Parts: sequence; C-alpha cells; structure tokens
Amino acid sequence: MTAVPTELTVKARLRNFGDGVLVVADDAVKFYVETGRFRKHRKIAREIPMADVESVERQGNDLSIVWKGATEMFVVEQAAQVELIYERITTTLKERTKDVKKEEATDQKQVELAQLTLKAMETTDSLFDILRNLHGRVDWNLLENNFKKSEENVKDLASQPDSVCLDSKTLSAAIQERSPREIAEKTHEALKALYEHFDGMAATGENAEQSHPNHREARLVIQACYVVNDMLLGAIVGDDAVEKEDAELLKVLDDLAKMPGSKIDVNAVKTSFDEICAEKEKRASMVERIRLMLGQQLKELISPTAVTSPETNH
Repeated sequence: MTAVPTELTVKARLRNFGDGVLVVADDAVKFYVETGRFRKHRKIAREIPMADVESVERQGNDLSIVWKGATEMFVVEQAAQVELIYERITTTLKERTKDVKKEEATDQKQVELAQLTLKAMETTDSLFDILRNLHGRVDWNLLENNFKKSEENVKDLASQPDSVCLDSKTLSAAIQERSPREIAEKTHEALKALYEHFDGMAATGENAEQSHPNHREARLVIQACYVVNDMLLGAIVGDDAVEKEDAELLKVLDDLAKMPGSKIDVNAVKTSFDEICAEKEKRASMVERIRLMLGQQLKELISPTAVTSPETNH
C-alpha cells in the first residue's frame, strides 16, 4: 500500500500575488514565497486553516479555496498535483462534516438522557407519594389526585426516547377497587421496573469524562431519588429506614458531588441527618426538606436549564 504523504508541496502561483510554493497539510493550506538569491528562504504569504475552509473547486490547473468569505485562486504547474491537492482538501472537509454530525448526535443523546432522567425523577416522586398516602386512614380523594399526577408523569416518561413504559392501568383499577394492598403492590412493581431500566442503562459503558450527562450520572441520580423517597416513606410509617439508609444516600451523593458542574451539598445533608437523630419526632418533615433540596440539586446537575423553584416541584 502506498503511503499518503503528510504534506503535499507543489509549485504554484497565487493570483494577484505571484509565484511560490503551495503546501497542503492536514491542519492548513500555506503558500510561501522564496526570498534570497543564493540561500533561499521561505516566507509565508498566505495561511488558510483547514477549519476555516468552506469549499474548494478545481478547473484544469486552477484551484479556488473559499474561506471566511474570501476566495484564494491558485494556479498549480502540474494538473496531476492539482487533483491530489483537491482530494486532500475535500477529504478533510468530509471528515470535518462527519465529526460535526457525530458531535450533534452525541449532544442530542445527552439532551434526551437529561429529559428522560428528569421525567423519571418526577415519576418516582409521584409513585412514592401514592405509597405515602396509603399509611393510616386513606384519603381516597387525595390518593386519586396523586394517581392522576403520577399517570401524567408515566405518560410523559413513556414519550421519551429509549424510555420505559410503566403499567398504570392495573394501578388505576386497584385504586378504583379501593384496595390498598393491590395499590401498594402495583406501585412497587412500577417503581421496580423504572429502577431496573436505569440500572440496565449503566451497563452500556461510556467515557464519563466525554459526555454529560451520561448513563452513570443518570443511574446515580435515580438511585439518590429512590433512597431519599424510601427514607421519607420510612419516616412516615415509623420504621428505621432513615437510620439504615442515610449511609447509602451519602455514598451516592459523594459520587455525584464529583461530577462536572455538580452543586450537591453533601455537608448540608449530613447536618440534616444529625438533626434527625436529635429530633426523631420531626424526622418526616426533615426528610421531606432533604428531598426538596436534593431534588433541586439533582435536576440542576442533570439539566441546569430545567430547574424550577422548589415550590413548583411538589
């Protein structure tokens, strides 16, 4: 196989300037003039970065390069060399177009993942709210309103690319039948399916330093969302979920705090946990405060432009 030279060097003339040497490399097209009678020295007369080249055309020995709105006309001595130069530049332009399209596709995937994660967070919160409302005497009007909110979230979630479709019909039937046990079972099934969807995405593999948000960030955000909601549910029903899961939440938050642009305040959460231990009778309201605070910070981490005020989230 014939090796492709890293540079193409040919004698040429730059219109309205004079004779010289045209050098075409991967990063730029340069035109030099030679000075000196005995010891020749090259002096650069024109340099066109490949990144600025808009188009190139050839006709016979003429080569025209358009860049930054200007057109440079070169006349190359040998027609065969013109063809080589033309191919080199057009190949570079095609590769640049491919890179731009690839970058745009990557950007779109990240936008879609951010939107999917935000919808999943909202869905998670609304499903856990249903479980919370099953504790004690059930307010069925409130539960039905919470289900309507959850149903809307499920539909929005399903409309996202690469999303998961959750079964809200069986949950709706359980609510109509006024069956707390069935409602809890169907809600848990939906939460399990949603969590497994994100947990499965994390196995696809990617360079976390090259994309944001990425699957690992999304998985950690959803994990944090689940843990803090489970803690809130435990605080309401009176079990020891808060004490058992605070370490897990802090570990997840430590990982998220290392992400680019993260504003996760791990110390504030630790301080809140200390207050919960000191005032257990207020732990439900304290965990709810943590959920609100983290909800904002997690949304800002995934998609800063999508963040709204805490009052509008719940």
